[in-house]
Amino acid sequence: MFKGVYTVLITPFRRDGSIDYEAIARNAEWQIGQGIHGLVSVGSTGEFASMGDYERRRVAATVMEAVNGRVPVIAGASAEATDKAREYAKYAQEIGAQGVMVLPPPYCKPNQEEMFAHFARIADSIDIPVMVYNNPFTTGVDVQAETVARMFHYSPNLSCIKECTGDIRRLRKIRLLCEDKITIFCGWEDLAYECFLMGAVGWVSVIGNIVPALTVELFNSVYGSKDLKRGWEVFLRILPMLEYLEYAGHAPQTLKYCLDKMGLDGGYSRRPRLPLTPEAMAEIDVIWSVLQAH
Repeated sequence: MFKGVYTVLITPFRRDGSIDYEAIARNAEWQIGQGIHGLVSVGSTGEFASMGDYERRRVAATVMEAVNGRVPVIAGASAEATDKAREYAKYAQEIGAQGVMVLPPPYCKPNQEEMFAHFARIADSIDIPVMVYNNPFTTGVDVQAETVARMFHYSPNLSCIKECTGDIRRLRKIRLLCEDKITIFCGWEDLAYECFLMGAVGWVSVIGNIVPALTVELFNSVYGSKDLKRGWEVFLRILPMLEYLEYAGHAPQTLKYCLDKMGLDGGYSRRPRLPLTPEAMAEIDVIWSVLQAH
């Protein structure tokens, strides 16, 4: 069973738009040194939708090679067409990923039956877990709790979900319908504390790119040792950045800006994402200085 904080890695692009694979490996190495529980490659924060097939596969393989079995890796395998998602999932299994993370098809807005069929076909094609990535704000569709339960009872490979509705009651409903046996990961940045209290056993974390040790401390305090006071202190420390990443609308650029400020590998983003404005950088600087001051 997956558990803990899994950073969904950014993808450092060079100024000319090419991918800096060496930088990906360095970032993965730094994450492990900071004590992260696991990593997610080729996720939304990694700008997978801006990559070609070869690039997606090479990024996934680069992370696997860098990690070399030291922490679990979940590889993104989202695609509009079910069979294309199956190809990505099969490749992830071939290179040794411990699981795959899959969105509902992000453009065609499938209904609940179509979403069930999409995930069931992917799960039937591999022997590793599929993390259902429910993000209505990205895909335009919501995998209802009843559909999650149907998937859970259909296949043991569909026993994990990244929940991104922002509705804390959804966790309760999923737990009840799945008889408290499903693995729930928080996917809403500024609800991490509450999600751990409501039964989430992990967090696919965006802010983990820049403060992985603090995300681990938050998880270990709230979920592990049940030290809610310490967990709340850590949560309040990172909350302004969590809210900024969740709501400002340019999370990849923000993370890369902060990584560059830290002397790590942030790099550029691909269009249509534009560089941060001076106003945005000034706002981030204030939040970052407060975060670093503690």
